[in-house]
Amino acid sequence: MTRTNPTLLISLLFLLATYFPVFAHEASPEKSLRVGVYQNKPKIFLNDEGNPDGIFIDILTDIAGKEKLKLEYVYNDWPTLIVMLSTGEIDILPDMAHTPKRDSLFNFNHLSVINTWLEVYTKKSNRIQSINELGGKRIGLLKGSYQEELLTTKIKKKFNLSYDIVAFKDYISTRNALMNDEVDLIVADRFFYFSDEFDPNIIPTGIVFQPNELYFGFNNHISQDILTIFDHNLAQLKNNTTSAYFTSLHKWLDIHQHEHGIPLQIKWLLIIISVVTLLAFAFIIILRKSVRIKTKELMAAKTKAEESDHLKTVFLQNISHEIRTPMNGILGFIDLLDNQDLIETDRKKYLDIVKKSGNRLLHTINDVIEISKIESNQIILHKSEVYLEQFMSGLLRFFTNQAAEKNLALTLDNNLTDNSVLIETDKSLLEKIFINLIKNAIKFTTTGSINLGYKIKKDMLEFYVKDTGCGIPANRQNAIYDRFVQSDLDITRSHEGSGIGLAISKAYVEMLGGNIWVESEVNKGSTFYFTIPFKPVNQSETKPAENHSTLDSLTRPLNILIAEDDEISFLYLENLLLHKNISITRACDGLEVLEKLKSTPAFDILLLDIRMPGLSGIEVTQKIRKNNRSLPIIAQTAYAFTEERIKIQKAGFNDIISKPINKNELIKTILKYANN
Repeated sequence: MTRTNPTLLISLLFLLATYFPVFAHEASPEKSLRVGVYQNKPKIFLNDEGNPDGIFIDILTDIAGKEKLKLEYVYNDWPTLIVMLSTGEIDILPDMAHTPKRDSLFNFNHLSVINTWLEVYTKKSNRIQSINELGGKRIGLLKGSYQEELLTTKIKKKFNLSYDIVAFKDYISTRNALMNDEVDLIVADRFFYFSDEFDPNIIPTGIVFQPNELYFGFNNHISQDILTIFDHNLAQLKNNTTSAYFTSLHKWLDIHQHEHGIPLQIKWLLIIISVVTLLAFAFIIILRKSVRIKTKELMAAKTKAEESDHLKTVFLQNISHEIRTPMNGILGFIDLLDNQDLIETDRKKYLDIVKKSGNRLLHTINDVIEISKIESNQIILHKSEVYLEQFMSGLLRFFTNQAAEKNLALTLDNNLTDNSVLIETDKSLLEKIFINLIKNAIKFTTTGSINLGYKIKKDMLEFYVKDTGCGIPANRQNAIYDRFVQSDLDITRSHEGSGIGLAISKAYVEMLGGNIWVESEVNKGSTFYFTIPFKPVNQSETKPAENHSTLDSLTRPLNILIAEDDEISFLYLENLLLHKNISITRACDGLEVLEKLKSTPAFDILLLDIRMPGLSGIEVTQKIRKNNRSLPIIAQTAYAFTEERIKIQKAGFNDIISKPINKNELIKTILKYANN
């Protein structure tokens, strides 16, 4: 038998003894945290009672209460606190902006607390109007601050300026230096205006730069669990307009107007109102009532605007992810396709990824455009006759392959006795509603089935999309239709999508005169219902056959002039229209279009891009129509808004094709004018 080496055994025991305590320490998050506090009202400061206060303190207190964290506050000036954070004497320093230098020294949580920017402040007697006037000036700022780092290097280099920087340990010293003419101006963040240090003789110049976000900064020894706790709580606070977060913002950012008194103009207005009150008491009663109503409306509008601003910020962060991710797939795999040694199977796989990423990017862009059109009331209904059974069967065929890729059964229930029901509605909007609902069902269903159906209820058509997916929590079922709000952050982070599809669908349903609602149970699935008015139409004896147009149905040779300055777009159009009976000529700008029409007047169709160098497509068409009313001119445009399309139609175009150009739509439009 082999004997165990005693030295080896002792070494192993020593390693185990040192490993397990460390592991146990890391497994349990820290419960006591030392927080740095400095004077920078209203973000963070010591109040008159000597207690920490401000926006960051309110948020810290809320998080600590929920997570049972013990907070120990350490007061000092900003430069000292920066050093203390780097040496581990404190654990957290609020009100910290990202910089490359700080990223190498400290840890930051992912979610910011508030947004800010830097602004130049001067005395009223020493106004400046542009950033170039910083040259030759003495600039006061906070020592160790982000603005010190920025003005020391980046601003000097970018604008080729020479100035002197004077750093102070706190904002009080900075303010006093300005008032005593020791410096010509100061650079501080936007919250300086709301602080006690702000003086009526100091004015913001309107010269702002470097928008930034403020975070909690942590020392490098802090547990990752603490960072996760802060991000989780910040997400909840910022998604609830009644939370301590928004309460604190209202409290501290509204206080400034009361502390600095009523402007002189308002005082005179109040005196005049008082005099008028003595002469016309009855009128004032009515006026006061009106003022109360207006004030209430303004407060409501203010709250709504702040909430909307926050929601749009969250939305833009999500959209940024939804644009960057497919772009990464497109650019990354295009680089891989450049490899000459790539085997054919990998080449096809990479091309498929590029195509899917492109479609995903296009879908995101379309969603943003649709929300913009809805917000600006740019959607116009275009009602037409729709064969219901044919329409629903088309949806089923379109999504069958997508469902099959996830092994999901996709079925259709027709609860109508007559399979040839013809209704009047906006087919495009109805189709977009279904596309959003079915895509969501496929996205959030991993096993089981998806069922589509419809039936008549009194004078309404009721449609539904039922799935066996993850379901939606009851407390989130109303929020899923809100614009810029996602139903569940934990769910949506694991699935692609802009998070605004249901908001778009709800808007479309309401435009069609119906309602939308959901019945859902977590881990069992969801059923989305929506209604539209049931407006049956008298039918023809036969259904119209589906039109699958091809260029082979051309009845004569065509000479087409394509006006397109972009090389890739032209090559795409040229390939789509490649046919023995079609001759293609290219013009790269508006002037070349006019020249070619003069030299070769026998063009049958003009495909004209709206945005081109020199003359725009609209200007070119207006010039053509002065002498030629018969030439079919088809606009190619990426403009999605109704007002732009109206301009295009008024200019004299015969038709419009939207970019990205769909092959079937292009051929159908060409045949429309070629065979007439």
